[in-house]
Amino acid sequence: MIVPIVRPAGRQAVPEYDLIICGGGLAGLALARQVALSDLELSVLVLDPLTRPLPEAAFKIGESTIETGAYYYFDRLQLRDYLEAEHLEKLGLRYFYGGGQGDFAARPEYGVARFLPAKSYQLDRGKLEHHLRDLVDAAGADLREGARVRDIEIEPGGMHEVSFVHDAQEQRARGRWVVDAMGRRRYLQHKLKLDRGWRGPCSSAWWRIRGKVSVNDFVPPTNVEWRRRVSEDRWQSTNHLMGKGYWVWLIPLAPDNTSVGIVTHDAIHPFDTYGLSYETALAWLRRHEPLVAAAMVGREVLDFAKLKRYSHTSRQVFSADRWACTGVSGFFADPYYSVGSNMIGFANGFIMQMIRMDRAGTLTADYVNYANRYLLTLNDFLTDTIQRGYPNHHLGPIMALKTIWDYYVGWGTTDPQFYHDVYLDPTLATAMSGVIARIVVTQARMMKLFEDWGRRADRIGYTFGFIDYIEDLPTLKRLHVRNLPPKTDDFRTLLGNVREAVDRIEELAHVIFLLAVRDVAPEALPRLAATPWINTEAIGLDPSSWERDGLFAPKTARRDYSGLEREIARLLTANNAVLARGAS
Repeated sequence: MIVPIVRPAGRQAVPEYDLIICGGGLAGLALARQVALSDLELSVLVLDPLTRPLPEAAFKIGESTIETGAYYYFDRLQLRDYLEAEHLEKLGLRYFYGGGQGDFAARPEYGVARFLPAKSYQLDRGKLEHHLRDLVDAAGADLREGARVRDIEIEPGGMHEVSFVHDAQEQRARGRWVVDAMGRRRYLQHKLKLDRGWRGPCSSAWWRIRGKVSVNDFVPPTNVEWRRRVSEDRWQSTNHLMGKGYWVWLIPLAPDNTSVGIVTHDAIHPFDTYGLSYETALAWLRRHEPLVAAAMVGREVLDFAKLKRYSHTSRQVFSADRWACTGVSGFFADPYYSVGSNMIGFANGFIMQMIRMDRAGTLTADYVNYANRYLLTLNDFLTDTIQRGYPNHHLGPIMALKTIWDYYVGWGTTDPQFYHDVYLDPTLATAMSGVIARIVVTQARMMKLFEDWGRRADRIGYTFGFIDYIEDLPTLKRLHVRNLPPKTDDFRTLLGNVREAVDRIEELAHVIFLLAVRDVAPEALPRLAATPWINTEAIGLDPSSWERDGLFAPKTARRDYSGLEREIARLLTANNAVLARGAS
């Protein structure tokens, strides 16, 4: 709970708080809400330069959530009823590959036909943040709107001091804990020289428009087959229109507005070709996604924003000296999989745990180092995994298989750690990491395989029309559903589930490897046929290196993966006789 601050008498006295949150955006407000719902009794000051009412429909980017982030909001922040009433349920992530020229209905589609077993939402950030301000204000936080932070002075072992301007007056406050939630201002990162100086190779421009832009409108009503394969409204998905080196998003905003964005790898589509203005963005769309460009005609544009090389990371985001960074103030993974809210949930969970340990006198430098290592490793892993795929975005079969792979890894090994609070306990997390470690090298090999496959395949030997990543992938669905909340205290069962997921991931590596070899090196298939179980840590598309790398010296016992092989093979159609024979 939040306890009201008792202001000291006298104009010169500096008020003291248990926690000062610099920044009243989504990450900072979510943290204040967690405090209010906890059994901790903390006085909380929240400082933000914006004042209510916050604009709806075109406020901040980051409308899309996936299952883990949504769980953080509706469970940890107890917003389920509010989200159901005021925001759109999301129809999953949806991808249309192949580039924007030609018949839209012919583009390979990866998505779901109906809502997922675990809920996610499309958020109106202005509406949500306004509601969170109302909640933390009512809970007793000292919420200072219209307050701009000037400085944060870190005092190891003492009270930190924050200087800010509010009501045109210079003011100060002291806090035992201080959290930077000021977004891309990244105040503590710059002040403490913790920015690693790395920026990802991808950039973006985006805008919000009045009215509904749906991919359904890109296909004539006479194409009944295309419309029937998805029972719900595709508009409610986070729609990705994919081409070489880019994706364009279409995200719904209740009641009927739409967020539109262009995201590119700068080496393929330089930022200046679309990011200078709305006009340059439209010109770029006319060349690459003309149906989206045509849908913009006559629309009221509510805003336009841009960001060059948006991804960043840090050396440190938590300190035993009782400061922390949450949200974009510390790091930012690529938005392709809508993981921003996930990362806020992880960061705020660690901050709450450290405050709790501090009050109990058990917070140690070792724990803080563990939290930094866990969170920054996860951020960097997500960004690398995503951004290495950009050059292949036009190649539907490769990207669909990569996305299936990424879902196996995420749903099978990462999400359970959040749902069941495993990540907060170094002992449990280390035990789980010991199981997951078996696929670390395989993960790196698979990322390179996808890259090499895209470079070597002038024309992919497989096609597909539609993949439902829930109903068409029963093994993946089972791995996903079995680890969903409610939270379990049965760690042994949870660890067993993750161990099974690792087995399936290793088997999936076999399946995808064979598909790739059939496509780009079919002459090498007889060598693989003689070895039904391989070392997935030596996977690669250069047959001359297989012996040297140890491909035929497996490190695990042989298992029968023929069922999974048939499951994946059913998704794809072979384009030629060689592939068809190999897939049969």
